[in-house]
Amino acid sequence: MSIAAVDFESYYDYEISITTLGIHHYLQKSDIYLVSIATDGGVKYVGHPKDFDWSTISGPDWIWLSHNAGFDWPVFLRLQEIGVGNTQSVTEIKDWFDTADLTAYLGLPRSLKYASFYLLGEEISKDTRDRMKGRSWESMNAEFRAEVEQYALKDAENCLNIWLKHGQKWPEHERQISRLSREMCFRGVPLDDQGLEKDIHNLEADLWQLRTNIPWKDEPHRDVTKARKGEKMAILSPIAIREECLKVGITAPASFAKDDPDAEEFFEAYAEVYPWVRAVRDYRRAAKHLATLKSMQSRMRPDGWMPYGLKYFGAHTGRDSGDAGLNLQNLPKGLVAGVDVRSKIRAPKGYTLAIVDLSQIEPRCLHWLAEDEKTLQYIREIPDLYEAQARAWGIWNEEGDMKKVAPTVRHVMKQIALGLGYGMGGKKFAEVAGIDPDEAVRLTALYRKKNPKVVKLWRTLEAGLSRAMHSEDRTFRMVLPSGRTLNYRTVSKQGDKLSASIPRAGKLMQLGIWGGVLTENLVQACARDVFMHQCSEIEKAGIPVIMRVHDEAVCLVEEDTALYDLQTITKIMSTPPEWGVGLPLSAEGSISKVYKK
Repeated sequence: MSIAAVDFESYYDYEISITTLGIHHYLQKSDIYLVSIATDGGVKYVGHPKDFDWSTISGPDWIWLSHNAGFDWPVFLRLQEIGVGNTQSVTEIKDWFDTADLTAYLGLPRSLKYASFYLLGEEISKDTRDRMKGRSWESMNAEFRAEVEQYALKDAENCLNIWLKHGQKWPEHERQISRLSREMCFRGVPLDDQGLEKDIHNLEADLWQLRTNIPWKDEPHRDVTKARKGEKMAILSPIAIREECLKVGITAPASFAKDDPDAEEFFEAYAEVYPWVRAVRDYRRAAKHLATLKSMQSRMRPDGWMPYGLKYFGAHTGRDSGDAGLNLQNLPKGLVAGVDVRSKIRAPKGYTLAIVDLSQIEPRCLHWLAEDEKTLQYIREIPDLYEAQARAWGIWNEEGDMKKVAPTVRHVMKQIALGLGYGMGGKKFAEVAGIDPDEAVRLTALYRKKNPKVVKLWRTLEAGLSRAMHSEDRTFRMVLPSGRTLNYRTVSKQGDKLSASIPRAGKLMQLGIWGGVLTENLVQACARDVFMHQCSEIEKAGIPVIMRVHDEAVCLVEEDTALYDLQTITKIMSTPPEWGVGLPLSAEGSISKVYKK
C-alpha cells in the first residue's frame, strides 16, 4: 500500500471564499495554482497541478491524505472536470482520508497548526497563509513564491507524518463516517428555487415596510468619520435604540444580542406598546432569515442542489457542528417572520424526504449507562420515555396515554429528564425550566432520590477525574461503550474545583469539569456513536442520508418506495449497535416533500 499527502492552494479573498460562496461557486471563481505532494516512498513535489504526473500516485493500492479533504477532494474533482494536466488519468484510488478528522477524533484541535504541535511536536507558522489572502500567483514575486512553495510542501509533509504516526488509532468505522460526511456535504441538499425567490422578495418588501416605523432610519450616523461619507445610522444600531428608549422613558437592556434573554424580554415587554420596538424586533428576525435564504440561493448549483459544510467531530463529544458559513444544524423551526426556512429544502420530482428522529436518545442512554434496570424495563414496555419515568418513580399511575390524558405532567417529566440528569442544581433548573424556585428544588431532590444510580454515575466519573490528577500524564480517559475514548488532559484542581483541557473554539482550553459535565459528555458521546452507526447502516441499505441534524436523519427516497424505505430506516434506527445490547431505542419519522420538524 502506498500513501500520498495531497494539499492544494488556491486564490481567496473576502468575497471569493468558501464561507461566502460555498464550495461549488468558490471553485468556479478561484484559481487553483499550486499543489504539494509528499509520499511515503520519498517523493516530494510542489508546483502547478498541470505539471505533476498524477498517474504516478494513481491505482487501487494508493491511499491519498489531506488535512481537510472536504476542500482538497472537491478541488481535485474540479481539476478533472476542466481537464488540468493529466488529472483525468486518476481513475481509481483505494481511499482518501482526512487527517484533520483524525486529529479531531483523537480529541485535539483540528487545525494543522495544532495537529502538528500536539501530534508531531512541531511548531509551524501560518503567517504565510495569511499573507496569501488576496494575492494571485501572478502577483507574487519570486521570493514570496518560494516561501509559499516551502510552506505548502511542509503542510503536505506534516499531513503525511501525522498519518504515519497516528493513523492506526483511527478505527475503520470512524474513517467511514468521515468519508460519508464528506460525500454527503458535497452532494448537498435539493432546494426549492422558486420558493426561495418568492420568500426573498417578500422579506425584502417586509423589511422596507418595517423601516417606515423605525424613527432613526434617515438620521446621519453619529460617528463623524462615517457621517462625512454620508452614511446613515445603522437600522439596528444599539446606540440608536438606547437613545430612543431614553426619549420615551424606558430602560434598554445591557445587550441586544440575538440570543440574550434580557433583549428578548425587552422586546416582549414593549413590542405591543411602541410600534418602533415591534418594528426593530421584526426587522431583526426578517433580516436574519433573509440572509439565510440569500446564502442558500447563492450556494445553489445549477442542478438545484446546495452543497454545505459540516464538521465531523465538530464537538468534543464527537457530535457534528456547522461549517462554511451556513449552519444547517440550526435552521429555525416553523413559520418565523412569515417564512418557513426549513421548507426550502425540497425533494426533487419523483422523490420525497424520509425524516426519522431518535426518540429521547439522551435520557435513554443515561439510564442505560447508569445500569438503571428498573427504569429501563419501564422504557422497554412504554414507548414514551417521559411516561415510563413517571410510572417508574410512582409520580403518575393512571390509565391511558399520558401524552393525551395528562400533558401537563408529561411536560414536567420532560423538563426533569432533560434538565436534571446531569447534576443541575435547583436554582439553575428553575431558570431553565421556567418554574417556581421552591418547586424546582423539590423536583431536584425528588430526581436524585428516584435515580440513585444516575447520581452514582456522576460521582464515579468525578472520582475518576480526580484520580487522573495524580497520574503520570494527568489525563482522564473516559472509555465509551463503542470503544472510543474521550480525553480530559492536564487535570488540575484549585480549591475544590476540578478542571481539564478539552478542544473548544479551535484550541485546547482549560475548563471547569465535574461529575455532571462528565456524565453529559458521556451520554452525548454515546448517543452520537449510536446515531452515526445507524446512519452508516442506512447508507449500507442503499438509502442516501442527505442531512444529519443532531439525532435526526434526513434521507432522500423515491416516492414509489417511500413507505417501505421509511419502515427500513425506522427499524435500523430502533436497533442498537452490537456494543449497545440492552439499550432500549425508539425512532419515529414521517414522509414529506419538504424538510420540516
